[in-house]
This record gives sequence, C-alpha cells and structure tokens, in this order.
Amino acid sequence: MNTSFDQTNPQPSRWDHEGSEYVCSNIDWYARCSKRLVGLNPGLTAGQALDLARDLSLDDTLRARPPELVAEDLHRLELNLDD
Repeated sequence: MNTSFDQTNPQPSRWDHEGSEYVCSNIDWYARCSKRLVGLNPGLTAGQALDLARDLSLDDTLRARPPELVAEDLHRLELNLDD
C-alpha cells in the first residue's frame, strides 16, 4: 500500500534512457497517465484509469517514459489485439 509520502517521493533521474522524461513524483505521473487513458478510452472511469496508471508505473522502463506516451502505446496495443 502506498503512503502519501510514497506518492510524492521524487524518482531518481533516468535521463540515460532513450525517450525518458523526468516526472517529479508518482502522483504527477499517475495523474497525467490516467488523464490520457480516459481521453483515449472514455468508457474507463477515473478510478480504473488511476489504478491502471499506478500498475504501469511499477515498471521502471515505463515510469521513465512520458506518461502520455505510455497510455498511447497501451491504447495502440489494445487496438492491435482487437483486430
């Protein structure tokens, strides 16, 4: 379970990863990712999107990327699986 400290705990810089973007805290990353997820899939509730964003952020490689791009990649993947 995350505490309020964990949600605002700054992440170490990962500028060595290609396409990385430093987002200061987990809660900022969750909020940006979940906002984009809902924008791409209006059937998704804000709570579901926030839970999904939290799960995605546990992967260090994904967490180092801009959250909007992670959401868009997930959306593209879901579209390809539907074909």
